[in-house]
Amino acid sequence: MNSSRLRQSGALALRVFLGLAVGGFAHYLLYRLFLPVQPFIYVAF
Repeated sequence: MNSSRLRQSGALALRVFLGLAVGGFAHYLLYRLFLPVQPFIYVAF
């Protein structure tokens, strides 16, 4: 019973880690996508 509980907690930790990795990657991708091509200082002048 102890090994199955350890396996469950390991699977949960892996899922949390994968979710954070995917979420961070998606956040970075959206950030890069909506970033303007030129900085705002060049657009203003």
